[in-house]
Amino acid sequence: MLLHDLFAALRMLRRSPGYAVTCIAVLALGIGANAAIFSVIYSVILKPLPYPDPSRLVMVWERFPNMPDQPGSRLQSTHYTYQGWQRQNTVFSDMAAFRDMSLNETGVERPDHVDTGFASANLLPMLGVRARLGRLFTSGEERPGSDHVAQLSDAFFESHYHRDPGVLGRSITLDGVSYTIIGVLPPRFHLPAVAQGMDQMKPDVWVPLSRLWKSAEDETEHQLYVAARLAPGATLAQARTQMDGIEQRLAELNPSYNKGWTASVYPFEVEDTSPTLHRALYVLLAAVAMLLLIACANLANLTLARATLRTREITIRLALGATRARVIRQLVSESLLVSLAGAGVGLMLAYWSIQGMLALKPPDIQRPELIDINWTVFAFAAALSLLTTLLFGLAPSIAASSADLNATLKSAGGRGGSAARLRSRQFLIAIEVALALMLVSGAGLMLRSFYQLVSVGVGFDTEHLLTLEVDLPQQRYPNGEVQSRFFHNLLDRTRALPGVAMATVVDNLPLHQIRLTSFKFVGRPAPPVDALPLADVAYLDPQFFRVLGLRLIAGRFLTDADMAQTEKEQDSVAVVNETFVRKFSPNENPVGKQLLSGSTRTRQYTTEIVGVVSDFTPVGAENGKRPQIFSSNLKLNQATLLVRTRGAPEAFGKALQSTVWSLDRNLPADKPLTMDYYSNDILAQRKFNTLLIGIFAALALLLAMFGIYGVLSNLVTSRVREIGIRMAIGASPAEIGRLILRQSLIPLGIGLAIGLAGTFALSRFLEALLFQVQAHDPLTLAASAIAILVISPVALYVPLRRATAVDCTVALREE
Repeated sequence: MLLHDLFAALRMLRRSPGYAVTCIAVLALGIGANAAIFSVIYSVILKPLPYPDPSRLVMVWERFPNMPDQPGSRLQSTHYTYQGWQRQNTVFSDMAAFRDMSLNETGVERPDHVDTGFASANLLPMLGVRARLGRLFTSGEERPGSDHVAQLSDAFFESHYHRDPGVLGRSITLDGVSYTIIGVLPPRFHLPAVAQGMDQMKPDVWVPLSRLWKSAEDETEHQLYVAARLAPGATLAQARTQMDGIEQRLAELNPSYNKGWTASVYPFEVEDTSPTLHRALYVLLAAVAMLLLIACANLANLTLARATLRTREITIRLALGATRARVIRQLVSESLLVSLAGAGVGLMLAYWSIQGMLALKPPDIQRPELIDINWTVFAFAAALSLLTTLLFGLAPSIAASSADLNATLKSAGGRGGSAARLRSRQFLIAIEVALALMLVSGAGLMLRSFYQLVSVGVGFDTEHLLTLEVDLPQQRYPNGEVQSRFFHNLLDRTRALPGVAMATVVDNLPLHQIRLTSFKFVGRPAPPVDALPLADVAYLDPQFFRVLGLRLIAGRFLTDADMAQTEKEQDSVAVVNETFVRKFSPNENPVGKQLLSGSTRTRQYTTEIVGVVSDFTPVGAENGKRPQIFSSNLKLNQATLLVRTRGAPEAFGKALQSTVWSLDRNLPADKPLTMDYYSNDILAQRKFNTLLIGIFAALALLLAMFGIYGVLSNLVTSRVREIGIRMAIGASPAEIGRLILRQSLIPLGIGLAIGLAGTFALSRFLEALLFQVQAHDPLTLAASAIAILVISPVALYVPLRRATAVDCTVALREE
């Protein structure tokens, strides 16, 4: 029976190709957009992580209570603390440590940075990883002297060794140390993002964790990420309680290292994506759901109009004995065919949309290589096609099958429409306009937010700034003296380049990275360890302030003499920013004040404040201004060369690389990046979200206007006889136009009112995605409503013109 209905439905649709193609196209837009966004949400949020029993995998962190929850609750562990956790815990069946850093590959034609992972031998087995070629390293190879072994990622194996199985047993030299390649990891393996908002770790080469320990000080540095697997029967709450207890015992045993510190434990799936990304994706899903609802309202209007034209046919079938259920089934079958075809085309659109989204390289999207059209997305699309069948097919089918047989058979042709059907179509128009307004308002809010973010800027001019990261391997640059000599020579040669206006070196490049330090004011009562004030700290060449264009507020800038003094002794001078003064010294002149810097776990030293400079936002305007301490010191093993050029900065890239290689041919000099690159990277997520919701809003507006046009056009067609009678008894074309316009504007006004109410109701979901813009911003809401009112005449023009051009003689003769 169902098959017979489907074949009959196919024959009917072939007789109305325009209707079928229109419905399929509209549905394809709605279902395709939903399938594309759902595929991203499924891959990024819903799909289980690719590890055995991932729900029992957790990240264990140190927590410093005085710091904000992010990043204060997710601080890397020291080796000392990690060993204490291993010895004393009973809630984990396994615990492993790892970290990554960039090492220099030498002994090759062109030196390069290699992202290197350092891991305890049990990390990969705990995650269920097996080598695709060779083997993993063992616990016996995690000891000094036996730890010169390496495992390659599949991507590095392909790009550097062209998948040659003979790679096993060969050597790779990283920072002057030779490692024997013993294995290759499986394709697509990588760790999750170890903390919310961070990128996933995808090291090219893995080496034993013991390779990190080069000195006794390394044991006390916060540099380890710790992963663990909950023991059978253990809960997350039990793990958190026990780890806090272990931290307290460690603090009692060694107060200088652990006093004031606690622990925090979070599941892998919580760490892998940020709450902001979750909210952004679900807002996008809500947007495409509204788009689909608008499409369904459109199709319901089309179906109602078509059912009106088929009223006489349906009535005759009922008069000949067909049951109402049989007629409804037949009409729903037509809607089902259209929905399935729309879903099929929509999946193709979704596939192309996903490729387009990935081409834009959206930030914060984890596992982008796994986003595709899979069976789950197919099932989602199938469910949507059934839902749309019910939304736009069932109600019109029931309405069409409810026609009065006597009244319809007595009519001249079954044309026309009842007042109930007119109200139904007006209701659907109101819903379309309301949903379109909500989408347009959301897009407008995000656009204004993005504009505000760009307008605020980062506090310094990013144009004509070029950066180049430089890492000095410890084997060839073992101490601060040779490191400082290298950077001084690099600056001298860079400043001598034609077209270079200024150059400096800084260890924490603005918009790229930050490092925190704790401190206290000399002469003030010492705060508790867990309440020490915190500020960003950066070591740099004194020209840094001029290169960025920062203003001097009080005191003086740093000088070369300051840097020479600092490099001789740890006690030094520093410059702070305005936010530092407002937060820590608001009612006194900070110049001349002395700070005791460094944590209790390291040697503390005295720093005198000699100046105050203007603020900038080191991690972007969205994250606000932060207290900062600047000190001159080039005893650095990693830093960034920052150059202000007189021309386009991109033209100086090769010159900077050549300058580095003129000092050391074995140093990698990765592609130089402009400061605009980092600025745009910070804005990329907002730009991506704004672009997508803007596209969806434009589609929603287009579909809503199409729906208004369709309903009015059909309204005029179905009321030709009425219009002819009105004109025959003296109504002018202008009066007819005003009548139709009034009946059209009523649902438009109702839709705007509903849309404004809906926007207010959903505003709290948008708040986290906005910057310096209220979610119920009246200017944006008014502009969105005006946009719909301005565009609406485009949809109204043709039907109104047709209505006022009716010839009453012809109309009455046809009826």
